[in-house]
Amino acid sequence: MRFHPLVMAAALTFSLGSPASIHGVPFVAQQSVADAAPGIDARPFPRDFTQNGVAFSVHQPQYDSWNDNQLKGRFAMSVDTGTRADANGKPEQTADYGVVTFQARTQIDKDARAVVLTDMQLTGASFPTATAKQAQYLELARAQLRQKSTLTVSLDQLESALAIAAVDAKAPASLPVRNDPPDILFSTKPAILILVDGAPALKPSGVAGVQRVINSRSLLLQQGGEYFTYIGSHWAKASSLDGPWSAMVSADPKLTQAMQQAVASRQVDTLDKPPQALADAFANGGMPDLYVRTKPAELITVQGEPQFVAIPGTKLSFIDNTGADVFVDAAADNAWYVLVSGRWFTAPGSKGPWTYVAPNRLPADFARIPPESPKSGVLASIPGTPEAKEALIANGIPQTATVKKAQAKLDVAYDGAPQFANIEGTSLQYARNTAVPVIRVANDRYYAVDKGIWFTASSPTGPWTVATSVPPSIYSIPTSSPLHYVTYVRVYGHDGDEVYVGYTPGYYGTVVTDNVVVYGTGYACTPWVGAYWYGCPATYGMGAYFGWNPWVGWSFGWGWGWYDGWYGPYSPWWGPWYGPAYSYGWWGGGAAAWNVYGHWGNAAVRGTAGAWADPWTGNVGRGARGGDYNEATGGRGVGRAAVDTNAY
Repeated sequence: MRFHPLVMAAALTFSLGSPASIHGVPFVAQQSVADAAPGIDARPFPRDFTQNGVAFSVHQPQYDSWNDNQLKGRFAMSVDTGTRADANGKPEQTADYGVVTFQARTQIDKDARAVVLTDMQLTGASFPTATAKQAQYLELARAQLRQKSTLTVSLDQLESALAIAAVDAKAPASLPVRNDPPDILFSTKPAILILVDGAPALKPSGVAGVQRVINSRSLLLQQGGEYFTYIGSHWAKASSLDGPWSAMVSADPKLTQAMQQAVASRQVDTLDKPPQALADAFANGGMPDLYVRTKPAELITVQGEPQFVAIPGTKLSFIDNTGADVFVDAAADNAWYVLVSGRWFTAPGSKGPWTYVAPNRLPADFARIPPESPKSGVLASIPGTPEAKEALIANGIPQTATVKKAQAKLDVAYDGAPQFANIEGTSLQYARNTAVPVIRVANDRYYAVDKGIWFTASSPTGPWTVATSVPPSIYSIPTSSPLHYVTYVRVYGHDGDEVYVGYTPGYYGTVVTDNVVVYGTGYACTPWVGAYWYGCPATYGMGAYFGWNPWVGWSFGWGWGWYDGWYGPYSPWWGPWYGPAYSYGWWGGGAAAWNVYGHWGNAAVRGTAGAWADPWTGNVGRGARGGDYNEATGGRGVGRAAVDTNAY
């Protein structure tokens, strides 16, 4: 299910009408301006309503088809269901999520470039985890619709949205991804995974006699034939990157100088404020195990020897003293299963060898995991379960914002002259030697995405202005391209100096395949290594830990280990990671599903609506299997069913 949001008139039926423009779609109802003006609903999506004492929200919708005079589409809807007690006994809001379909009759006024919608009908609803209440929830939406059932939308905007919808329709519901097993490392004591993007590329550090591996976000220095790293205010050394690594009491002043220069220029992250588990590991001269890998890898840390807990009603057990999802199936000769980046892998034991298991080929017991189980979060990664269906809906709910064209600015820095490469299966090209995704549509037409906003220019070096539309061809970029993630960023419309935009979780790296949501396409690409390093979107090695939970929504976490481990690097090189972005492409902070529009500031962006994350507090990783990184405080946490954490 590839649920891309597009501007759609049906949701605007939930607005009171008058000559105005909401998300770039001017509309009028069959009444006078004077009568209706005070009732204009110009809120961004999601929009909140109450019918018969029940609160519900309508999310940014999409079109499905426009045949003859019949327009059809759908939109996500969430219904408040009260509160439940979290693991600490505190109340938290709960909701049911579903999709409502609609159709309307259209009348076209080409002179006015407008389409009048009449005979609006909500034709059905699907709420995967609340099937018994579907009819009740559909009636809530219909009751709201009956208040205003006629409106007018922009013909130009409708045609543009449908052109993109046509591209979406050609895409398979299940997108192709690569599922090659990563190097899965198990550790029963504190450990750190340091990733290098391919073969180590040594470059002068700026200090005589010291070189730095530039294609890693972790600090790796070489001096006198030995390697050094600095993590959590502690030095370690090894004769080779493969180790073994040992702690150092002190380091050569030249190493310290090279480290300080790299940190000051934000080319590396040394985790100067480590999580408590890592700080404890360093206490009293201790040293966590260090693993350096130059290919996709995942580190799973266990607090001591594994403690297995049986899952009632199944032959499955899970390891309780790790935040990772690790299972043993007694019905299959005690085979091990792990869930990594939304993908399932199996092996005879913890040391492998690991092979990929398609989600529809998992042992049947996995779908029998009780919803109240501490491991119920994995149900979102098992096709056909209500949780998986709800995750698909959640993956299509966008965050939206209103952008002021005069305020949002973009400058693109290249490592030398712009160098473009073909995007497979399209007529498009992308710039390889910049951290910003720059796409060449024609010799005088360029598009780029920065923090959820599309920009356009006639030259790869600018000047860049906020785009009011995006060529449909961009949305055909396949999963094999490192730029696939930009296809989840949309322009919904514009009005004067304001442009209405949004993005779905795909912008963070999620992909729908085999009827579940996974993280990353799995396709490798050749990173740019020149004076600077620009890597590719990572699937493994990021410690991607995410899931959908009907109680708290969509949760993401990257870049650190489960409980005891820490993953480096914790900031990828492509994607909507917040800036500032330097010439070599460093995206500061970490990665979590916060609202990237919040980083533009109120002067450039307003009306942001966080449909699946708290856009301001950073407290975003509270769901089943959800990790969090708080952009403001640097706090880290981990969440899974029955485990409650707070980013602060």
